[in-house]
Amino acid sequence: MKRNVIGALLSALVFPGTGQFYLHRRGRGWLLLLLAAGAAIVYADFAVDQATALADQVLAGSVPLDPAAMAARLEAAPTPLPETVAGIVFAACWIGGIVEALLVRER
Repeated sequence: MKRNVIGALLSALVFPGTGQFYLHRRGRGWLLLLLAAGAAIVYADFAVDQATALADQVLAGSVPLDPAAMAARLEAAPTPLPETVAGIVFAACWIGGIVEALLVRER
């Protein structure tokens, strides 16, 4: 299998930027890795905050212990702009890492 295909698979299946490290493109690897990790941290923080708020509502009795009711409450809550941007940045890093690894020419 070609090295660029392996790099693209690493970026797709492991984490954005790992394929670039495999292809010895360390600068681009660090860029993708740090951007994607930062976006993942922002998004995970939002998810934990949402889960904590929902758990507090369930414990207070304002939301029944029903998965459909909990899902409806989560879907009704608006997603703040930073979390939307974090999702877009992560997706761009993921797709960009795959495409960039596929476009690398062998030396």
